[in-house]
Amino acid sequence: MAADVPSVEELYETILRRSPPPLSGMENIFREKAMQRAERIHSYLVDRADRLEEDCISCGRRKARKSFTRSAYETPWDEEPEAKLFCSDECRDNYMYEEPWSYFTCGKCEREVCRQNPKNGWHIQYRDYKGETVCLRCYQGLILENGVEREKLEKGLIPGMFFSWGNTEAINAGYKEVPGYTNFYVRSEESAKMFIKKALELMDSGYRVAVGYERMGIGGTEGYVTLLAKRLEKSKRMRRVK
Repeated sequence: MAADVPSVEELYETILRRSPPPLSGMENIFREKAMQRAERIHSYLVDRADRLEEDCISCGRRKARKSFTRSAYETPWDEEPEAKLFCSDECRDNYMYEEPWSYFTCGKCEREVCRQNPKNGWHIQYRDYKGETVCLRCYQGLILENGVEREKLEKGLIPGMFFSWGNTEAINAGYKEVPGYTNFYVRSEESAKMFIKKALELMDSGYRVAVGYERMGIGGTEGYVTLLAKRLEKSKRMRRVK
């Protein structure tokens, strides 16, 4: 509700002050009529305050309303959300949740992010991490902190991330490229198994593992990938053994 819209009670008191005294015996009817009038005025003022000058971005036929405005991120890397202006629940839901270019709520940062956007080359902007849908920014943070998921490797997948050129983010987080597995060409099932085997061996030896997609389809299809590893701290390795 707009802050400058008076409440029903305030309008009611104003009407009573500005009206001539009721006839004797008509006090209750007078107060009832005054309350009904206050409610009508309040409803009108709230409706008017809710209207915006801009058109609804979904239908384009009606003016948008403040109460249906949503804040969403076009890419996971945007620092500020964009205001999405709608005129109704129907228009909001059609725009925000209709496939294929809909928005999703990141399970980690809880922001609403566009699933795919031309600002990001139409890349899919979310991943699954341990059963939770997260945006790419959070997915990158989880990989850098915890490494890729062992469960996916064991299923024959090569989970990873398109880092900046040279895998800068992983290098800055303490990972090092594994010799012989830099720009590794995954061209067959056998080469994929070889790459996965090395990753699992590193995990078993007390390393976190990250995978940088160089030129590769999401999910481990044919292309080039780089394997990176970072040794776990001794205390964490001991806890894992236990």
